[in-house]
Amino acid sequence: MQEAVTASLPADGGLYMPLSLPKIPAAFVHNMGDMSLREIAYVTSNVFLGEDFDSSEIKRIVDNALSFDIPLVEISENRFALELFHGPTGVFKDIGTRFLAGLLEAVNRNDSRKLNVLVSTTGNTGVAVASAFGGMKGVNVYILYPYGTVSKKTASIMLASGGNIHAIEVSGGIDDCKKMVSSAFRDKELRETVMLSSANSTNFARLIPQLALFFYAAGRMANSVKPIRQPFDIALPSGNLGMLTAGLMAKHIGLKCGQLIGACNVNNTFDRYMKSGVVESAPTIRTLAPLMDMPDPSNLPRLMALAGGDLQKLRSEVSSATVDDDMIVKTIRQTALTTGYIADPHTAIAIAALNLRDDKLRPGLVFATAAPSKSAHIINEIIGAELLADDSDQIPVNGLRQRAERLAPTYPALKKYLLSHNNNL
Repeated sequence: MQEAVTASLPADGGLYMPLSLPKIPAAFVHNMGDMSLREIAYVTSNVFLGEDFDSSEIKRIVDNALSFDIPLVEISENRFALELFHGPTGVFKDIGTRFLAGLLEAVNRNDSRKLNVLVSTTGNTGVAVASAFGGMKGVNVYILYPYGTVSKKTASIMLASGGNIHAIEVSGGIDDCKKMVSSAFRDKELRETVMLSSANSTNFARLIPQLALFFYAAGRMANSVKPIRQPFDIALPSGNLGMLTAGLMAKHIGLKCGQLIGACNVNNTFDRYMKSGVVESAPTIRTLAPLMDMPDPSNLPRLMALAGGDLQKLRSEVSSATVDDDMIVKTIRQTALTTGYIADPHTAIAIAALNLRDDKLRPGLVFATAAPSKSAHIINEIIGAELLADDSDQIPVNGLRQRAERLAPTYPALKKYLLSHNNNL
């Protein structure tokens, strides 16, 4: 597992996955309703990492990563939201990136070499990664994002997180950024020279704390004011499919729930695959839910591996839906007016997916993945009132106004850049 954490991606261009999933103690499933999130995450993390990391180290990493509240909120009758956005940057990615940073710090503590962490993003992942890794000794972080997707202020925020953070604007799309990162991990010559790791959800370690969220949610649902005893469905905003993969792993090691629903925006390669059995990429379409503008979901091979390569088996545990911008707008407006709950566009996609089910009376849970205030301008316009202040960039920058560097959308450009930063030209 330590190799999967540090190397992140194998040289053959595939993805790391356990040969078999670990067994979760039966007593844990029975008692999780009485356990805190940290206690649950310690148990689930330990079954994956216990052979490679000391238990006290795992506890320290879990406690640091999950140092903020993750409340279960009742939206309406039999509808709940698990709010994952109360971390330092207001998005669910704080959970995985903080956990990964702790692991990499532990692994690299006694290594004299610099660790180079690569990440591709359309924005919020970069801020979460910068927050988690900023100032970490022995680690340089390179955040690649497409031209026009990140404001100058957001780039400044990333850069101001620490001198080890490098924001790089790529004159291409998110697929170009992902291909550049993937090419770096397939380059044997580079990997023999530069120590590489990734902070995207392609790194299996990102999924480990997310798996704990499903058990925590099930325990809180059972302990709610009107306890949910029957199987409930979980709708997940789905871009790179990391959270959906974590949820399916949770089911396979003991989670009791109904369907997992992969809720997509119109960049819906996953939904089309679930319906047709054919993976067909398409150009990226910019939507009201930009964190999910991922037409080439990296974790789809992991989902298929969990299903043993059997699409029918995958369909028996996971369903999918597509929600366009018009439906996002309608869902935000109706949810606010009828329940008073303010959902950001990504969470609204999950709520809409629940509403699209045939059995609308079945209990449902959504994972709320971003703070509404990060989309304040969109939500205020939809609702027709200035309900939210826009704090999407309210992370201190200490007066710094640094500029991101720029790269052509080619792997040779990235390789030259990485070698120059590691004094190997």
